[in-house]
Amino acid sequence: MKLILTLMTFGVFTFGQTSTEKKIGTKIEGDFLGSGKKIIATVIKTKEAKGNPIEDGTPAAYEIRFSDKKLKPIKAGCCETILINEGDLNNDGKDDISIYQAPMNGCTYAMTTYSFTNGNWKKTVDTFLIPTGCETITNDNLQKMIFRENNQIYYLEKNMSAENGEVMKKKVKQN
Repeated sequence: MKLILTLMTFGVFTFGQTSTEKKIGTKIEGDFLGSGKKIIATVIKTKEAKGNPIEDGTPAAYEIRFSDKKLKPIKAGCCETILINEGDLNNDGKDDISIYQAPMNGCTYAMTTYSFTNGNWKKTVDTFLIPTGCETITNDNLQKMIFRENNQIYYLEKNMSAENGEVMKKKVKQN
């Protein structure tokens, strides 16, 4: 029940979302170079899993590849991945990309946001954890996890010390 209330909370807040719909999935489009050209980002499995990684097996490995070779692949590591085009969070004229990734074992997912800067992928939002209670988070709620408001980037984080698991708006530290 707490998770349902938490997810409903995500749906109530829009925190400055634009009317432009963001793209989400294992294959998305975006202007990641800031050239006005749409580039396709795709999750690729680079290594099959063998056995249970918790019991000395080998986990699968994933990588994000782009249709424009100017963009270096992003090593995503273990486990299933969803991509989110975040739009231009850091005002550099390029779309930013978030990687929402399943855990090797358990129900706490991870999210990291990147921007292509000076020929390399740089973290715009450091990795943060999303406890799901093993419930699915909707694409709409995933898209609302990271946003820009009043010239600042924020993300939503579940307050694990609160009994009801309320969602908190956290300011991203700028480097």
